Amino acid sequence: MPVLHRVVFPLLAVLLSVPATAQDSGTSWSRSAPDELPPLQLFHSTQAANLPTAEVLQQGNFEFEISHRFIPTISDGAKSLWGFDGPVNIRLALGYAYSDHGYVTLGRSNEQDNLDLHVKQQLFSFRHEVIPLLAAVRLGAAWNTDVPDRDAADAATMQYYAQLIVNTMFDERFAVGIVPSYLENSHIACPERQYSFLVGVHAQYYITDVFNVLAEWIPTVSGWRTAHNSVAFGIELETGGHFFKIILTNTDLLNPSQVLAGAANSFNDGDWHIGFNITRLLAF
Repeated sequence: MPVLHRVVFPLLAVLLSVPATAQDSGTSWSRSAPDELPPLQLFHSTQAANLPTAEVLQQGNFEFEISHRFIPTISDGAKSLWGFDGPVNIRLALGYAYSDHGYVTLGRSNEQDNLDLHVKQQLFSFRHEVIPLLAAVRLGAAWNTDVPDRDAADAATMQYYAQLIVNTMFDERFAVGIVPSYLENSHIACPERQYSFLVGVHAQYYITDVFNVLAEWIPTVSGWRTAHNSVAFGIELETGGHFFKIILTNTDLLNPSQVLAGAANSFNDGDWHIGFNITRLLAF
């Protein structure tokens, strides 16, 4: 019995402990959930100077915008304080994200009391070390409620536009966007409805996390165009949900349907308007 006690009982204790040990070690090889990649972001802001980027907001967030374009130009000289004397055209807008991939914006410009409603929806993103891609579409309608010699209820005061937005980035600092655009009824004062097809191009170089420079060009490929193509360049400051752009441009217009119709001034002649865009992200 002493021998049995010293040999059998310890052996039974070891055998009984094996299932518990195996059960504990079974969790060591279980498959872990893959890490979810953050959404692809190429530009930081939802807009360049006038053209949209493919960036959107997070679901439930709002974006408030106030933008100015001074009507006098720099070439007017000291008599208009080199463009700062005013008056100004103003745009106010508020956007709301109905999902993580799209949002709707309502805006107003005091030029012809242009009311603008548009939706931007992301289409796809493609991650690549050299040429990442982010694409979206923007569809909108504008109602010009204060057109001389035309009733606000006249169907000719309505404009419609569609834009395909394709963005990419090089070396993590140089972002480029191409924006083919179509504008219906681009010249609202014309008895016959006109159209405009444009291919806008814009770029931003991110010098630091706070400061960058930007430029854009919106050439008309076919259809109606006011005297010149719209051109703009400037700087952007980014601070905690604010984007503040200071812009030089040859157009004093602001809402998308107005900008896409072209510019009255020639950029080459130095008839540049000073402007700024301020957007503020409102997260609740």
